[in-house]
Amino acid sequence: MNGGRKARITITVDPAVLAYAEHLVAAGKATSVAAVFNDAIAEKRITEQRALALLRERARHADPERVARMMRHVNRQLAEHGFPAASGE
Repeated sequence: MNGGRKARITITVDPAVLAYAEHLVAAGKATSVAAVFNDAIAEKRITEQRALALLRERARHADPERVARMMRHVNRQLAEHGFPAASGE
């Protein structure tokens, strides 16, 4: 992904997940079980980054007065339950 040196980790996975990863390797769809997990996590990261970018884009077009009303409501609910006020990224 970044072209740098890879780090070794140890993980525990469900047997069915491992079987699927091994199936992908045996079918020639992945070079190794490690590659299956690396690709899956990389894809999850990309998906989350895209979702965050979309959320930020939508936030840029939000009505500031409506957002302020909603934040006041959220913060009242948080205070009622003993939580600190939410920050507004």
